[in-house]
Amino acid sequence: MFEIKNEDTLFRLSFIERIEEPEEPQEDVIMCWLEINGCSISLQCQCELIPYDLVSLKKIMTDFYQSLSANKRPEPVSFSPRMSTFTCGFNVIGGSDAVGFSFTASPQIYESWKLTGGIIIDQSYLPALINGIESILTN
Repeated sequence: MFEIKNEDTLFRLSFIERIEEPEEPQEDVIMCWLEINGCSISLQCQCELIPYDLVSLKKIMTDFYQSLSANKRPEPVSFSPRMSTFTCGFNVIGGSDAVGFSFTASPQIYESWKLTGGIIIDQSYLPALINGIESILTN
């Protein structure tokens, strides 16, 4: 599970099931449940990812965290899966150990509707998030 929670805001991506493509494992469909709560707004929807999406997100986050760990200031990064039910990004907040996590979500049934938000987290949170992506990928 990939979960970011800060005060009254929640962004959670949970594994539901993996629909395997025996001949093309890289095209397996990984169904996840997306939950976003905050400011009296609640969004829950199913989203479809493929292994490439999760590998890309994990690499983006790992590179970002390694740069922070080396006391460098990484450029902002963003992620958009093949089926963009949600997008997200990370950026350093100057003068602190804080990282901004921004996101948009648009349930497919409401294609013209979009929720945009962000959460500030400590950079020490990133390894657990990377492990959460790995757990979804290997489920």
